[in-house]
Amino acid sequence: VIPYTPQELESAMHHHELPEKSKTVVYINLAQMGVGGDDSWGAPIHPEFILHSEKNYNFEFILKGIVK
Repeated sequence: VIPYTPQELESAMHHHELPEKSKTVVYINLAQMGVGGDDSWGAPIHPEFILHSEKNYNFEFILKGIVK
């Protein structure tokens, strides 16, 4: 959860260039693949952590409001 859209983040080079906080942006991801294996300079991702683009992934979630 952050107060900026992806477009706002991409267009700003510095934090002070972001707009005033007026909304809440929720990102819901099923999974995230890492950027490397055991080190950051060349080890490949372990097979059990690879997300394959040709595979379909599905998940469900429920959002519930909170009354104060």
